[in-house]
Amino acid sequence: MIGEPTPEASDADGTTSRAEDAALTGPGVVVDGSDAAALRDGGARRLSALIVDWGGVLTDPLDSAMTTWASQEGIDFAHFADVMRTWVGGAGRGPVASGGGGEVPPRSDPLAAVGEAPREPASDPAVLAELEDAARRGLVPASPVHALERGEIGIEDFERLLAAALGERGSVVQAEGLLTRVLSGLAELRDDMLGLVRRARHAGIRTALLSNSWGEHYPEEEWEGAFDVVVISGRVGMRKPEAEIFRHTADLLGVPVDECVMVDDLAANIHGAVAAGMVGVLHKSYEVTAEELEILFDRRLR
Repeated sequence: MIGEPTPEASDADGTTSRAEDAALTGPGVVVDGSDAAALRDGGARRLSALIVDWGGVLTDPLDSAMTTWASQEGIDFAHFADVMRTWVGGAGRGPVASGGGGEVPPRSDPLAAVGEAPREPASDPAVLAELEDAARRGLVPASPVHALERGEIGIEDFERLLAAALGERGSVVQAEGLLTRVLSGLAELRDDMLGLVRRARHAGIRTALLSNSWGEHYPEEEWEGAFDVVVISGRVGMRKPEAEIFRHTADLLGVPVDECVMVDDLAANIHGAVAAGMVGVLHKSYEVTAEELEILFDRRLR
């Protein structure tokens, strides 16, 4: 089960403010700007490993990639957003068998507005934990997205489900090859972020890629030599933000979980990393992330 850090409010763009991040409780910590310097200078922990996400960190943002796909394929993006809301955000809403039964009350909407790409399953980490736990115990239907990311359903099955759901909303799309088209905007890696990872590894920092997979679409030849460890959710049967996958990655790296820094563009995944005991850096841009990592690891990475 996912750890449950203290819930916090979200900014309009789905990220949390520095003050709100600082209030986050749990085994790990979210850092931002001078918070990173305080963590380092306070001698709170030794940091020896850098773990980064793929989509949205090593690539251009997820929302731009998916809105571009929708435009190219003539899909109403509001339909895609509604499917994601139903499959991910709505998984914990509705009847829950808990003794006499009851309802999980609606809380944070995973999409700030129709037409905006899904950034996280829920902005409230307590809600996220409830959704994950309820699905694991069979109290609510498992999300097709989560099942795909854990490798519990095949790519073709997911594509048929997604095409059918879009068709029900009025956006007709061919199922075969759908995920390849949806993720085509993520095919190229960002030279700046990949270079940062390579420099970190050259400087003696252990490095890992940790990604929730929507199939086997990774340009692994482009990052050859950048990572000591590559963890893809569908290959290991776990997914972010579950604590187990963060601990599994640390084990493969051969370092304690509290010596790891996780960089991700989704706040929900950062909450999960922090709950597992890691330091979390919410990726907003190359410059901001590079600066925070330089402070945390106390070495130049640019």
